[in-house]
Amino acid sequence: MYNNNLSIENKIISYDDLNEIFSKMYLDIENLKKQYNHEQMQNQVLDYKYQVWNLKYLSTNLTFTVNFYDNTEIKFDNYNNFYGVYTNRITEIKNIYVYYSINYSVTNPNMELKNYSERINMYIYENKMNIEFSIASGSNKLKELYELINNKLINAPVKYDEVIKNKNKNMIKSRLALGLIPALIISILSLFIESMRELYVSSYILYPIAVIIISLVIGSILNGKIESSYDILIKDKKYAGYDADKKRSIYKDDLDKYKSTCEILIGKNTDNLQVRKKIKELEKKYNKMIKIELIILLIFS
Repeated sequence: MYNNNLSIENKIISYDDLNEIFSKMYLDIENLKKQYNHEQMQNQVLDYKYQVWNLKYLSTNLTFTVNFYDNTEIKFDNYNNFYGVYTNRITEIKNIYVYYSINYSVTNPNMELKNYSERINMYIYENKMNIEFSIASGSNKLKELYELINNKLINAPVKYDEVIKNKNKNMIKSRLALGLIPALIISILSLFIESMRELYVSSYILYPIAVIIISLVIGSILNGKIESSYDILIKDKKYAGYDADKKRSIYKDDLDKYKSTCEILIGKNTDNLQVRKKIKELEKKYNKMIKIELIILLIFS
């Protein structure tokens, strides 16, 4: 008997990944039951001393305990019932505990019994997943399932990906893209003020600098879409000081904590892949807008 624990960090575990693991658990148990029934049919017509067993006294267990955000809990020992809830109420799920076990005996030529007991415990939350394996020496019943789980975790997408790494860059892009046109209009109107006109004439570089500064200020007010999208993805914040002028505490993204946790796509994280996709689409849109707007700024300058 040996134990192995898997604790996952900085990974995105999707609905499909979990579903494939759950389905494999269910199918493995069903296959073991079929094998046991086949052995039972073969052995019941034989004298005890001629019987051969690889799954004698087989007992299996697969249960799912699901906690929801409405403070209710349901324990499922029927896979199909669990699958229906997992599929239809995934946004309501706070955490899932999965218990998988198989117990059986094998006879040798001397009719001696060797007993095997194996189990898996899975603790699944929105920001972490821990898996405990208890595997019997000399048994290969959990081999395929263990390899599937291990491969799913190893090959899962990284949570701290390019979308998160480029947050500051994307925020600046969005502010420029959304603020440049209004800033150009304001700067053109400012030319009707003689003092401003003389200031721009004194140094040609002042006009584009002023436009960009104004666009960033305006864009910081208008960039709600991309900012709210990042707030969904990055929930971990840490204290970064106190703003005496605004009389409030300042918080910034806690990226160390962010990278030390996972993103399990259940509950509040269910649509996070779509949120990442939305950010990428906005980035492409803003890149196109900025190119056109900078050309206009150059002409006006």
